[in-house]
Amino acid sequence: MVGAGISTPSGIPDFRSPGVGYYSILQQYKLPYPEAIFELSFFFHDPKPFFTFAKKLYPGNYRPNATHYFLRLLHEKGLLLRLYTQNIDGLERGEP
Repeated sequence: MVGAGISTPSGIPDFRSPGVGYYSILQQYKLPYPEAIFELSFFFHDPKPFFTFAKKLYPGNYRPNATHYFLRLLHEKGLLLRLYTQNIDGLERGEP
């Protein structure tokens, strides 16, 4: 089971770190609260913040780190039964 911390060495911020996490970064979009960027009602009102945010996470903007490659190796060797992640970056596939 992995979370946002696995991708921070690749340059992807986590959500809660003060000053550098996504909750802090999202303040620039003038959202009523950070989670609004993921809510349909806000998206229908103003989709631009979501698309601007999503573009930063687009595949190819970040590279896998050693932990991502290790998970891929475990998978290739048949040693990884399951991998649960909340991440949407796809870096655990270990593809540059």
